[in-house]
Amino acid sequence: MAKIGLSVIIPLYNAKGWIAPTVRHIVDALQQADSYDAEIIIIDDGSTDGSKDEALALQVPSKFKLNVVTQKNTGRYLARKRGVELSTKDNILFIDSRVFIHKDALSFLKEQLKETTDQIWNAHVYIDKKGNIFARFWDAIVYIGWRRYFKNPKTTSYGLEEFDYYPKGTTMIYMPKKRLMASMKDFETTTNDIEFSSDDTLLIRYMAERQPIHLSPGFSCIYHGRSTFKKFLLHAYDRGQFFVDGFLRPNTRFFMPLILFLIATPLILVGLIIYPVLFLGLVGVWLLELFMALILGALLADALSLFILTPIFAIVYGAGIWRGFLRKITP
Repeated sequence: MAKIGLSVIIPLYNAKGWIAPTVRHIVDALQQADSYDAEIIIIDDGSTDGSKDEALALQVPSKFKLNVVTQKNTGRYLARKRGVELSTKDNILFIDSRVFIHKDALSFLKEQLKETTDQIWNAHVYIDKKGNIFARFWDAIVYIGWRRYFKNPKTTSYGLEEFDYYPKGTTMIYMPKKRLMASMKDFETTTNDIEFSSDDTLLIRYMAERQPIHLSPGFSCIYHGRSTFKKFLLHAYDRGQFFVDGFLRPNTRFFMPLILFLIATPLILVGLIIYPVLFLGLVGVWLLELFMALILGALLADALSLFILTPIFAIVYGAGIWRGFLRKITP
């Protein structure tokens, strides 16, 4: 079997201390598979914490070309796009700078690509939750939202009809360059604000319309989430905006829930001002959330993290949803 041409593209922004081990894990996986003609492209998107210097100091085996490019801060999507434009291989692996690919992931992928490299593989993402209440919170959200897969993870595929019921994202994803470029072209014509658009959802949705998206624990990585309260809040606010861009579209699973949220929030706020006793109802819903998370199969520690952080998350994430909605309707 001829070696598979692969460009590994890493957007980097203020991830000092993470980029070196991320690249080390990529190199280990490439060497374990020994089947890729690979290059590693790091796009430093205007980091201010020394991440650029850490990236520039990296050394990798000579058989893997390393290209570190710096640019002003333009956001994750445009950083990735720059990497694609610089890539010289036929296939792309996106991976984020706080993500450690499992050593056997590329060996597993190699076996799947024996018949054709024209496939799309989205990584199974494990979250490093040790000592991190914020990571446990997000893992509970992910498990509940996509429990169709996570209650019994195994190699599977999904298309457009099941798209909103399976995990997906650009945290780590393999795809042919030609498929990605077609998706990027479509993405740029269907969003009005690239910086706050959901490239995770929309890029992959376009591809899912044309061929299956594959998913397996064999193609996996570990994501290291935010570990401070401030970063958790900023992330929640951003994700609220991205959620609107990804799902405030007819024929998506969350279109109607988003519409109901936008209608309900001002009514609830007015109701609380007029009838403060309604606050007790919200407390009841909050308690119900804990029991529902456990019933749906979330781990106790994850469910408790979800319960503890939900009030502040609901406010910040909700604000992000409203900001995303206003951004969408504002010329």
